[in-house]
Amino acid sequence: MQTNTPEYAIANPLFAGWKLNDAIREFGETMHITGTIPITGIPLPDSFTHTITHAVTSPGDETRYLPVTITGWNRIRRGCRFSFELRATLEERPPISSRTTGSGPAASVCLPITPPGGYLATLLKMHRHNIPLTGMDAHIAGAFAKVTHRGKTQKHHRCRPLLLATDATRIILPENDIYDLPLGRSLTETEAASETVLRESHTAYRRARGYECTGPFCTAAPETFLTADLHLGHRDAIRYYCRPFLPEDSTTMDRVLISNWNHTVGPEDHVIFAGDFTYKADGEQTDAYRSMLNGTITWIEGNHDTCLRDTVASHTLTADGHSFLVVHNPKHVPATYRGWVIHGHTHNARLSDYPFISFTNRTVNISTDVTGYRPVPLTEILTLIREGERTGRTRPILTRAVSPPGTDTLL
Repeated sequence: MQTNTPEYAIANPLFAGWKLNDAIREFGETMHITGTIPITGIPLPDSFTHTITHAVTSPGDETRYLPVTITGWNRIRRGCRFSFELRATLEERPPISSRTTGSGPAASVCLPITPPGGYLATLLKMHRHNIPLTGMDAHIAGAFAKVTHRGKTQKHHRCRPLLLATDATRIILPENDIYDLPLGRSLTETEAASETVLRESHTAYRRARGYECTGPFCTAAPETFLTADLHLGHRDAIRYYCRPFLPEDSTTMDRVLISNWNHTVGPEDHVIFAGDFTYKADGEQTDAYRSMLNGTITWIEGNHDTCLRDTVASHTLTADGHSFLVVHNPKHVPATYRGWVIHGHTHNARLSDYPFISFTNRTVNISTDVTGYRPVPLTEILTLIREGERTGRTRPILTRAVSPPGTDTLL
């Protein structure tokens, strides 16, 4: 045991660590704020600390991950000064074996990421970089910008809203014991630093989450599937898109993605692939990857598919009374098009604009990072659209959550 132990548990979102802190760094650089504060863990509220501590010390507990959704950038007041924070929403889930019963309650945690700054200086920075302001703050910022001859806003991609859906897989308990949720046990300090143990944990997590298939999911009748953005062989995709693999372990990533494809898609099925099969792989390597996959495939060219043969720019579908245009980049859809758009390209990096399904914008994001690292049946998409239209749903489906057969759910 160590002294000065915290009174709360700390969740560690291992897969999103690099992405989260890189976004904080870029935010600070764009806003010209020095001394940004990296995120090393998410302190759990008292209720979550009690629940998770009780769960992991109970015999037979099957909690294998803690869902976390991180949003930013939020301005908070401390005295007469202001700083920026991220907000982490944590969701209690029942054991994996009963996930069909739904999710548990959620709680929010504020994570400060910048030191305090002056009121007017903060408002001006938000105004210039097009970060939303409301009420009197918006009027004051606009007026102050005019006085200082800085009225023109500066739209910068690194200041777009942050929305990141991930999972925490390790918990530091109040007495500094490290508990690995996928493995279901406490770790010694040596085990916590071991790459071998971390690899075992990632494998257990992927299987519990449904991100690594261990048996066939193929349908009885021929089906049409859609997917995009595998980025086979691209080791940096692991950290860029928070994929559940060891950093730079593209070999395991390739094996799991190809296995998931073949466990889902049968030889008689049709797959529409919406671009970025590899990351600029040469022709020989691209053909080798292609030869491993089941199904008849329609290849749509992505911006990284430098040697992918027999591609098309787009593909059209008509099903269930709807028209669909399948493209790689949703920005390349003609302005006059009025049907549904199915796309890749954005991965899970712009979920606020391109979630799995947006009912208001009529878009479907089939990037593998959004769809559980498995191709999605067209029938599933049609069912979700039909149900959304029947109920008048406007809230998007952020990600497609998959799990072992019979327990698929949606977040």
